[in-house]
Amino acid sequence: MVAAFELRPGEDYLSVNWLEYFGAPNLDAAIESIRNAFRAKGFGLRPNGRFAALNVGTVKAAISGAVAGTVRVEHLPVDDDESHGGVFGYTADDLAVAVAIRELVGSENMHPAVAPRPS
Repeated sequence: MVAAFELRPGEDYLSVNWLEYFGAPNLDAAIESIRNAFRAKGFGLRPNGRFAALNVGTVKAAISGAVAGTVRVEHLPVDDDESHGGVFGYTADDLAVAVAIRELVGSENMHPAVAPRPS
């Protein structure tokens, strides 16, 4: 799962979504809003896919510990996704950053890309 946090060659930032953008009453509702944003952009969601919900300050600190330079997170709305943002401050060559971010992800931060069916 480290690859999920790596930049591809030519990318300037890690694409993320701002959960609080939607003003949802709880995390589950915010994740559902992200699912809807992905669908609106035409992305398919896989049953085995996952979203990681992480604190911006914690991510910035992890990146700052892995690279020299300024780390920033910007709101970057795109087409059908007003919640879109980007994490700047590292390059595709900075594998240590992807590893540092991955180390922040625990089971409590993971959310299924496809909502569980009610029982």
